Amino acid sequence: MIPLYLYNDLHFGDQCFTRPLYRAILASGAVDLAIGVFRNHLPLVEDLAEEGATILVSDYEDRGPSPIFSLRHECPPDRIPISTWLGEYEDTREHQWRNVVEVFLRQCRERRIENPVHFELEPTPMIDFRPRPLEPSVPARTVYLDDSETRSGHSAFRFDLERLARRFPDLYFLCTAEPGLKAPNILDGSRFDLRDLSSLSNACLAILGKGSGPFCCTYTEVNRFKPRAVCGYRSRTSPTFWDYEGNPLLYLDTMDEVEAFLERVHRGGFRRTAARPPGTPSPAEVPA
Repeated sequence: MIPLYLYNDLHFGDQCFTRPLYRAILASGAVDLAIGVFRNHLPLVEDLAEEGATILVSDYEDRGPSPIFSLRHECPPDRIPISTWLGEYEDTREHQWRNVVEVFLRQCRERRIENPVHFELEPTPMIDFRPRPLEPSVPARTVYLDDSETRSGHSAFRFDLERLARRFPDLYFLCTAEPGLKAPNILDGSRFDLRDLSSLSNACLAILGKGSGPFCCTYTEVNRFKPRAVCGYRSRTSPTFWDYEGNPLLYLDTMDEVEAFLERVHRGGFRRTAARPPGTPSPAEVPA
């Protein structure tokens, strides 16, 4: 087997979307896979040890916004280092499954490793984690709401939690960051890591966020066709992400649009639609 060391120095979102790559590599049986990871990123890959990966945990932590140390320097001498960061090439920066595969295969070719693994590009895989033994639960009729700060500054959107709590008293809102608001239907999920947040999202009615790690970790098979929206999202390098057939993703820019989105969630008025790129009609403008 080919002894590879895969690592990613960048954001949680990049690392979430690399999970299907790791899984496909492990399933191929052609690669002896080691994954390098910052100490505080371990929950994103630790379950892959059960599928045969060797997890090499760095003493360093990633505290962003840009890494001060590359995990490449911790590659064992008997392994071949390959970065899974989508920014390795100018034409692979968009967060899409095809680009995750291309970054890996292109670096393999640069090292004279020809097509070590066959990847299926369709259907687009999701990023499921193995549930932990004591999986937490959420109340019925909960909306997953990623209100955390974005690391790369691609969204400065602010959710008006007081408005949402008052407007939808029979919905619960699971916040990924400390909400700063006491209300019966506002739940503080800030103590959970991305692996647990991913599991919690599976029990939610809909997904709202800004496109960072706590949003990306919700791209599970259970959530594939649930109502989903990203708010205030503006990215020069990745204007949209993780497209697939039947992708329900919508792009919202105002609290009025968020409220209209939740009204449709509340009354079950969603149907499967393709993603709406920024600048096209919002759900507030499209009849259910």
